Amino acid sequence: MKNFLCGFLITLSFSSTVYAAGVYPISVEMVQDGKQEEIHKVYELKNSETPEMIPKNDFEHNGVWYELRDILKEELPSYETKQITEPVTLESQSNKMEDILPLIPAEKDVQTEDGFSGRLELDISSVKIESKGTGRSSYRKSVTRTYPNLAGADLQYIPKTTVEGGSTLQFSSVEWQSDNTANVDDYAITDRFTAIVTYSGTGTRSYSKGYIVTAEYKGTVSKTSMDITRYTAVFRSGEPVVIGNPPVDWRQILVISGGILAVPIVLAAVWFVKQRGARKHENDDMEQAEADADDGGGIGGGNDDSYPGVRP
Repeated sequence: MKNFLCGFLITLSFSSTVYAAGVYPISVEMVQDGKQEEIHKVYELKNSETPEMIPKNDFEHNGVWYELRDILKEELPSYETKQITEPVTLESQSNKMEDILPLIPAEKDVQTEDGFSGRLELDISSVKIESKGTGRSSYRKSVTRTYPNLAGADLQYIPKTTVEGGSTLQFSSVEWQSDNTANVDDYAITDRFTAIVTYSGTGTRSYSKGYIVTAEYKGTVSKTSMDITRYTAVFRSGEPVVIGNPPVDWRQILVISGGILAVPIVLAAVWFVKQRGARKHENDDMEQAEADADDGGGIGGGNDDSYPGVRP
């Protein structure tokens, strides 16, 4: 019974104050609106909080009663920043920086998946160049060889092949030039010749397959989000508070009335339990007395000799 009474009183006490639970204002200021004064209570709530948590009860201040007239809402942006690094990869036919840098902008605009954006700058020290390997290709090539001071313009004096850059080329054509003439019977006769010979064939050469260039852009990105809402509870002044007759708060009256009504009920329950226990105790005593009386009659019986001088 005692545990029941304590639990009931605790519940009653909680019910009288739970309606006042809420959030606290970040600022409170007096505002003059014409002939009336207003008190503005400003709250900043996160997305997980609701305006229902804002206390809306009327109150008294400096002898004047203030009543809630409006709640103004304003979404506030929150600003976040963070440092990021974004890698890039591209291909180049050259491994020289003067050829590669024009391929990589000095700055780059980025937009991340989580809503951050900004401009990053190229980190020159992060540029790396890696070869994709080499290959070999064939091509048509030709060379010219000159053979001077030949005894005659005869192909027997000319080699039919020549080697150039590791490739063997074949005779293709020849051009003869006179080197010297001799006077024979008053005739000028050429006795020395120069052969200009062209050789041609197929050559092979190696080439680069290109280069892989990697680099990094670094910088600060930012994000603006609306995850805080500002509420302004506007309380306007009303009638002055009359001493001895404060404004009626019906919620408090209901809670207090409920408590007053509950006290007699609890006391009645306690009295009932006590009365019931008393009656049970009295009945137990009477039953015990009757049992004792029955035992006495059985022992003495009707024999007066057992108790001399005693008469019924």
